[in-house]
Amino acid sequence: MTTDLHVAPTDLRDYLKALGWSALGRALQDRLYVMEHPHFPGRQLIFPMDSAAADYGESVDLTLQKLADLAHLPVATLASRLQDLRDDVLRMRVFFEGHDSSLPLSFASNLIQNTEKLLRAAACTVLRPRLHHPRLALGEAAQLIEKSRFGQTEQGSFVLRVACPLHGMDAQGSLDFDPAKQPFVRQVTLTLQRTLAQLTTAIESDRLDALVDTLKRSDTPLISSNLCEALSGMHDEIINNSLDIGFHWSILKAIPEGQASHVRVQHDYFARIEEVRRELRTLEPHEDASFIGTVERLDGEIGADGRRSGTVVLSLLIQDEGEVRARVMLAADDYAKADRAHMTPGAYVRITGRLQPGRQPRQITHMSRFDFVPA
Repeated sequence: MTTDLHVAPTDLRDYLKALGWSALGRALQDRLYVMEHPHFPGRQLIFPMDSAAADYGESVDLTLQKLADLAHLPVATLASRLQDLRDDVLRMRVFFEGHDSSLPLSFASNLIQNTEKLLRAAACTVLRPRLHHPRLALGEAAQLIEKSRFGQTEQGSFVLRVACPLHGMDAQGSLDFDPAKQPFVRQVTLTLQRTLAQLTTAIESDRLDALVDTLKRSDTPLISSNLCEALSGMHDEIINNSLDIGFHWSILKAIPEGQASHVRVQHDYFARIEEVRRELRTLEPHEDASFIGTVERLDGEIGADGRRSGTVVLSLLIQDEGEVRARVMLAADDYAKADRAHMTPGAYVRITGRLQPGRQPRQITHMSRFDFVPA
């Protein structure tokens, strides 16, 4: 048996120490880690201190096999936890009834983008709690995204796995966390878990109105409209999916007692979450802005004058959000520009108007200008 696991000797030692094992001091002079546990007298886990040792890989395999037997867990489970020793890991599992062997490609893309937005929203809330963040562009939030890693997919419908390095940042938040006990990344993952738990519990107990009122009165609200918007983007109306969000915290730092590690957002919850988003959204007039993008789809119809007009779906390039799909109603002249851009390789369009919040494709209203931009 081999796990093909590449792990440093000190990481394996630290993992075992977090489980209650301790190193035998007198073995260190022989360049060996000999680990003992008070609950398993007479049992030792032994592996070299040097990863270049000829039998190092075999020793790691044997150590994990012995540990798996003692813990009554599969070796693969222990190997996965060891791999994530220094990370807080989010597992986003999409599941739905019926034919679940594939996902719409556009939804898979949205799932990744909204997972990033979810982490950004939680990070901004830790730093500056508010009901709506005008931009998810705080430096610490961007740094967290840069340091987080997209993990290998797993079995069990569709699983998006994101690892956030526990000690990857020196920032501190503004929420009620003891900085000496919880690093910034842990504050973000704990905030995200508590936020999701509050939302789903309020939906299940029919207390959404009370939750929104509490948030509006709070000086440090955990839930923001941005987070609700990211969650809403993780639902596809065609497949009508649900979402399981699992939290696997790094074993190197204890979490508060009673902290749940799993939240389920059922398919019927997403409409309620969208209602919360609207309530929390700052009721300020939207400003006009100009956007650059490509034409993705033309859904217009031929009018009595023989010309096409109607809905056009765009892919806009927006700073801090990436590609955002949006739809707009175009008259015949502008529709012709959109058709030209759609048929011209490398061409773009420039549109000026108000991009409304909500699920993608988002609506553009109050359009004042639409231009063809050649390659």
